[in-house]
Amino acid sequence: MNKSNLPSRGALLQAGQFFGATRAQLQSGGFVVSTVVHPGARVVPAHVHANPFFSMLISGRYREWFGRGHWDARPLGMVLRPPEAAHRDEIGPGGAAFLCVDFTQAFWDAMADAGIRIERRAFESRPMSGTALRLLHEVSTKRPGWKLATEALIAELVDEYTREASVSQRREPRWLARSLDRLHQEPFATRLVDIAVELDLHPVHVTRMFKRHHGITLSRYLKQLRLHHATRAMLETAEPLAALAGHHGYSDQSHLTRALQRGTGWTPHRLRCTCGQLR
Repeated sequence: MNKSNLPSRGALLQAGQFFGATRAQLQSGGFVVSTVVHPGARVVPAHVHANPFFSMLISGRYREWFGRGHWDARPLGMVLRPPEAAHRDEIGPGGAAFLCVDFTQAFWDAMADAGIRIERRAFESRPMSGTALRLLHEVSTKRPGWKLATEALIAELVDEYTREASVSQRREPRWLARSLDRLHQEPFATRLVDIAVELDLHPVHVTRMFKRHHGITLSRYLKQLRLHHATRAMLETAEPLAALAGHHGYSDQSHLTRALQRGTGWTPHRLRCTCGQLR
């Protein structure tokens, strides 16, 4: 375990440097991927990361302050930051574990040359955790060929972010925004036909508009959202897997296990054990 050597307020953190304890780290030419743990509640002083930076909360709770705003994160919540974006953190009771990715300056310059820009953006309930969990799997297992696999997953994360950012800039119809809110409130009970009937629109039109404005089909979005909620509950509670499966719209425990393994590379038992070992 490597302790951070940067305790000062306003610190500039270089790639792979953190206030928490580093459990595992992989480094390639364009990035540094780390798992970082804070074992207990604490206030992390204001600091900036020198490079573009991505993090996902694996377990625990924390609040991030940036400017005059703040963001309360739960497991699978993700944030992307441009270089030197100032923030401070409050780690919740029981501590927290993170998956962190530092992009090198060369990687950042290549993105800029390709017209890709990163602005600070947090993702709390959007179903975008599958790629990040596969990345955590690579860091945890360190299988042969990890470098190529990790580089591909990081490129996929950047693509997900830029695709989501570009489609979100389009002005979507108010009815579509209301429908999305309902999906997030009742992700396991809402059906396409119900949405279409309430809106007095044809299901094909609803599907087409959803994909145009969100870059993904409605059916795939619902599947990812359901898995997102089930995985978060898996990380936040000790509820038996069979009960979790039933509560989140899966036919049984095996159905949930297959969905998680296809989407992330993890089995529920292995993911829970790994997150417990990190803490």
